[in-house]
Amino acid sequence: MSYTVVSNLDQAVEALAKSEGKARVVAGATDLFLGNLPPELVDISTVPDLLGINRDPDYLSVGAGVTHARAAASPEIRLKAEALAEACREVGSPQVRNMGTLGGNVVNAAPAADAAVALVALGAKAVLVDLNGVYREAAVEDLYANYNLSVVDSSSEILLRFLLGPTVRGEGSAFLRFAPRGALSLPLVNAAARVRLKGNTIEAVRAVIAPVSPAPTRLSETEKLLLGSKPAQDTWRRVEYTAAAEVDVRGSMLRCSAEYRHHLIGVLARRMIRKALERALESKEGGDGR
Repeated sequence: MSYTVVSNLDQAVEALAKSEGKARVVAGATDLFLGNLPPELVDISTVPDLLGINRDPDYLSVGAGVTHARAAASPEIRLKAEALAEACREVGSPQVRNMGTLGGNVVNAAPAADAAVALVALGAKAVLVDLNGVYREAAVEDLYANYNLSVVDSSSEILLRFLLGPTVRGEGSAFLRFAPRGALSLPLVNAAARVRLKGNTIEAVRAVIAPVSPAPTRLSETEKLLLGSKPAQDTWRRVEYTAAAEVDVRGSMLRCSAEYRHHLIGVLARRMIRKALERALESKEGGDGR
């Protein structure tokens, strides 16, 4: 097996083109030995195009090569995409967070990947480039083909960055997970939400849960319940019931029963949406300096 480290995007594209489909790009490579090893690897972890965290009036741009540790500590992400910072703090162990990248978290296509759940809740788009220099954008949730299978062919396409509409005054986001252990444990359920207020009314909401399908899954019925509402105490009971009932889940002798996972989905959906709403109220009052 050959291992090539490249320092810029042109070198990465050239190395992939020369391999004629035999090579695969890697960055953190924390899951490399869990699959079938390709004959050639192209390490893109130091390519500058993949490492930026930048904000313009329309987007917060986060490079696909940004590590979980860096994303969790980034002032821009913590202020403008708080759910993503929270999710990245929960990934694996310190060693994994210092090596693993946001792009790898998505392209690896694990159904319970924490950062991917937050990215979908935040409405992130992925920017990719192929070997002919053709760029395309796709919603993060559209990059999943099946369980642990991405539509991104890492032998012929490179995920460059994620574009997020940064939260503004009156918006908030949150991420929560439940796992058997505090670290190095896949979640039984993880969840993220983004909420926007107009006055005291919920004007927009994205609520996402995993793992219940190959991709992070929108809680569409729960979102409909909340849209246009002014949440009261009984709202949260209905949120918990609706979220738990609207998704199909599988039980496992090794992990937990379907009934328990339904219960967890309802509880986490209620908590994380309420947390996002509280942050939206705080930002509406100018409490976070937006």
